[in-house]
Amino acid sequence: MHTPMFYEIRVQGHIGESWSSWFEGMSIRHEESGETVLSGPLVDEAALHGVLMRIADLGLPLIEVKRKETK
Repeated sequence: MHTPMFYEIRVQGHIGESWSSWFEGMSIRHEESGETVLSGPLVDEAALHGVLMRIADLGLPLIEVKRKETK
């Protein structure tokens, strides 16, 4: 059984919080800089790839993807 990995994905622009379910339930946080940070656990790399494809489908510039250590 795989342990989900926690990710933070930063994009340019603001995504409405109602889009959370489209991004595998990741939380959505808006930054004053005009960026959005999606964060939360993803079950595997296929789920990460799906989130990144949805970002591309929306035409949002990807700034950063970080995998965070969980304790």
